[in-house]
Amino acid sequence: MPEAIVSTKYCATCGKSLHPRAEICPNCGVRTASSTNEGVNKVALLLITFFLGGVGAHKFYVKKYGLGILYLLFFWTGIPGLVAFVEFIIYCVKSETELQQRYPQTNWGALILAAALSLAAIAMIGIIAAIAIPQFASYRQKAHNATALSDLKSCRTETEAYYADNFTYPTQTGQMVCGAATGVAVYYLSLGGDDFQIIAFHQNGDTAYLTGSDNTEISQNSRTEIEDQIAEQLGMEGGYGFFHFME
Repeated sequence: MPEAIVSTKYCATCGKSLHPRAEICPNCGVRTASSTNEGVNKVALLLITFFLGGVGAHKFYVKKYGLGILYLLFFWTGIPGLVAFVEFIIYCVKSETELQQRYPQTNWGALILAAALSLAAIAMIGIIAAIAIPQFASYRQKAHNATALSDLKSCRTETEAYYADNFTYPTQTGQMVCGAATGVAVYYLSLGGDDFQIIAFHQNGDTAYLTGSDNTEISQNSRTEIEDQIAEQLGMEGGYGFFHFME
């Protein structure tokens, strides 16, 4: 009568093959793990590494908790995902016996916990991104508006300085040039020697700023509305990053 086939397990300390019922490793003398904590399953390891390797789930599965925590902490960088993909390829070419010899113990409970923590971390990052991205966009828009406002004030100062020297405001191109930061359009509208209007706005801002000889205060309006008026009434479009003198 043929004998029953006897499976083999491996020592978690030295990796030597053992009889499945052995309680002490004859090679290193360390007590072996119980039969309920068998070696790694190749199919399970491949699936876990492929789908959850980026968050270190496969490391928790094979009881490499330190590495699993590192993967979980830095998964957002994408580096653990790349490393896990390389490990997936390595696992593919190794036999199940080689994998069991390398990883004689597994922990499904730690795997489930790691998956839950990773989902919670991803959800938290999503919430933070949903709050931070609109705030960041708002801050950038305010910065663009502030740049346009600064250029408007500088141009107003240049205009008043010209008047102080010549007792008239500029009326011809070349009599005055104002600076315009990158993305800012500054328009000087000459309304005669005693009147003028200055307009400034940033292409990524939402506000146009206006000032003139009849009012020292600075008024605000919609950038798109003022830009459309300039294009319609003055026949000008674009010109960001430049100063425009309109006679």
